[in-house]
Amino acid sequence: MSSSLLEVNKLTVTLDNGNKLLDDVSFKINRHSCLGIVGESGSGKSLTCKAIIGLLEPYFNVSGQILFKPQQAKLTLANNGDLLQQNKQTLKQIRGKVISIILQHPMSAFDPLYCIGKQVVETLQSHQVINKKQAMTKALEMIENIGLNNPHEIYKKYPHQLSGGMLQRIMIGLALILEPELIIADEPTTALDSISQFHILKMFTEIKQNSKTTVIFISHDLGVIHHIADDIIVMNKGKIVESGSREQIFYHPQHDYTRYLIDTRKQLLNKFNAIIGFNNRNLITETT
Repeated sequence: MSSSLLEVNKLTVTLDNGNKLLDDVSFKINRHSCLGIVGESGSGKSLTCKAIIGLLEPYFNVSGQILFKPQQAKLTLANNGDLLQQNKQTLKQIRGKVISIILQHPMSAFDPLYCIGKQVVETLQSHQVINKKQAMTKALEMIENIGLNNPHEIYKKYPHQLSGGMLQRIMIGLALILEPELIIADEPTTALDSISQFHILKMFTEIKQNSKTTVIFISHDLGVIHHIADDIIVMNKGKIVESGSREQIFYHPQHDYTRYLIDTRKQLLNKFNAIIGFNNRNLITETT
């Protein structure tokens, strides 16, 4: 079996007026690895991943190939596994159970009218053959495993009663118990405070170490990408301008835009260090 789980070939997204939002994007991600996608706002990071999971609105014109090669024996994909050629029913089966997406704003992922426990239980029952009692047990175990105190109390809370960091951890925990082959994390730390960011990064580090799940991690924060990614693609204006291993991108950047991102990060860190009285330290020291 091929070592790559996902291969994106010449992915292009245009509007009806001909404006290209993604232009000839190609990359692959190996099984059990973490691919970081980095770039400024509007670079096409999130658009790329929404195209992968089939979440773009109909007015986006999508072409190219997105070849997905899952190991799950019960899932048979037509057209050589090209996700762009699957019907709506197949894509519905894939989302959550085989490919999970974790959004930047966790509040938008939960229904405000129902408690957290009910929503987790319903999600589990829609993807797994288990009864309500079994789903409740799994939900409580998940809440405990992600490090939240008083699981029974959290279970009964409504989304607005929990912080963004707590909701994000619940989203990640739910994704993990569904045991997907691929998790797409779309800037999962951006809207969180630094303590919550630490907990989220710790969870993804544990996923890398202890899970067979493959991860695509999107961020504009080079420090986060350096911490979590094995390989990196750098996007700008809808194109991939550079790709390579973490060491190649951070230590030997080839493209001017990549060097710009790294130099900007260094300048910000140097200013911060000067303000708080630290000696200058390089980017890699700060991000490890």
